[in-house]
Amino acid sequence: MRFAVMIVPFAILMAASAQAENEAPPKSYTDLMACRSIEDASARLVCFDKSSADLDKAREAKEVVLLDRADVRKTRRSLFGFTLPNLPFFDGDDSADEEEIKEIKTTFETVRDLGLGKWQFTIPEGGTWQSTEALTSVPREGQAILIKKGIAGGYMLKIGNGPLRRVKRVN
Repeated sequence: MRFAVMIVPFAILMAASAQAENEAPPKSYTDLMACRSIEDASARLVCFDKSSADLDKAREAKEVVLLDRADVRKTRRSLFGFTLPNLPFFDGDDSADEEEIKEIKTTFETVRDLGLGKWQFTIPEGGTWQSTEALTSVPREGQAILIKKGIAGGYMLKIGNGPLRRVKRVN
């Protein structure tokens, strides 16, 4: 039963992701782009005015979302540590322009002792992490850290010049 509860939402998310990759752009966008092919200047202007108003209404109704590269980069950083399906707005045709995030240099925002040398911490980019093995030093808020991808999908934490320790993202 517990397996089914976990697999159904995952399957729905994967299907939505696959559908989004193969979908044509929204009608409000394609209508706007079609205006460029109108030769008569006044008819083209009327088309652009109507289509741009329709696109703006779709944006206000949250039917269309506009993201710039800075928003995508910020979101990618905040999602570092999660395994996500291949979403088109993170790995579209222009993904070659954007390097995969392999590490984050940041600081501890909050730290909490879990006992037995293990710690839970948050970072300013968002997300809660836990050490999965004992840390050799006591982490402090504001302390500089490095979290990087490890082997086989794991993550490693480095505090200052200390050794690498395994961590996992929990939220």
